[in-house]
Amino acid sequence: MDDFIIGDYDFSPVSEKKAKSKKSFQAKKLLPGMRKAEKRLMLLQYQTWQRLVGDKLVFAPVSFSGDQRILEVATGAGFWMLDVASQLPKSVAIHGIDRSSRYFPKQHPSNVSFSTCSATALPFSWAGYFDFAHQRFLSLSMTNPEWKAALAELYRVTKPGGWVQIGEVYPAFPEGKHGVKQKAIFYAVSKARGLDLDIPLQLERHLSAAGFVDVRVEESYGHCGASHGTQGQTYKGRMLALTKAMRSEVLQAGGFGVVESKQEYEEMMKGLEKEYDESGCTICLFTCIAKKPHPDFAV
Repeated sequence: MDDFIIGDYDFSPVSEKKAKSKKSFQAKKLLPGMRKAEKRLMLLQYQTWQRLVGDKLVFAPVSFSGDQRILEVATGAGFWMLDVASQLPKSVAIHGIDRSSRYFPKQHPSNVSFSTCSATALPFSWAGYFDFAHQRFLSLSMTNPEWKAALAELYRVTKPGGWVQIGEVYPAFPEGKHGVKQKAIFYAVSKARGLDLDIPLQLERHLSAAGFVDVRVEESYGHCGASHGTQGQTYKGRMLALTKAMRSEVLQAGGFGVVESKQEYEEMMKGLEKEYDESGCTICLFTCIAKKPHPDFAV
């Protein structure tokens, strides 16, 4: 394998063939100096989604035992990468990219590295470089043209025969008049931002259009609301936080024909909390895997 240099990090394989420990990473030791509350929230969100998928990290039919390379797009604090690194041989090189380095861990295993980069414009030299690529939770961050560009980039940097894994969440809207308003607001805001809220429901089609084959989707469901314990409270809290964060944008746009005042928005927020606890609605994480075909592949 040729040496691959990013900044001062040598991306060539490390000779050690077996990981010294199969234990999960220690987040407190590896996270940068962020506020404790922010650390807890980010880690809680990661652990919540991992529990939803049964703590499964890789869904594709691949095994990592040699000098393979793994890429994570939009890695954030690198939780997924660090979890994967704790379970694989040090000979497997794992690299994560994000638009900002703010959350990159200051300490990490020697086979893990990070760089700042856009998901829609990966380095030219990465063509056909990675055996496996992972990307998650960008449906509320990228427009349709950006999604098309990002998937094209994933296709370009993945080796023929390599796999990609993409995870996206479709929101949970409770039954009831407040849930109806919330759903209408989510779709209106998404449209105003040029986003497609239905991306999670269309992953299979988008990956096939990008040229991938053997596309499969696995759905993992979680219940929202107080009656479903800590997990249910976490999902509910996430949806309420997202809805609250949209308030200023919605009101500045005149309410999108859904709400007419700040007071009405606040009434909706209070009603949503009750509806989440009573309706038993579910949130769904779609995990899609797909393979880049070999050049001689025929449909």
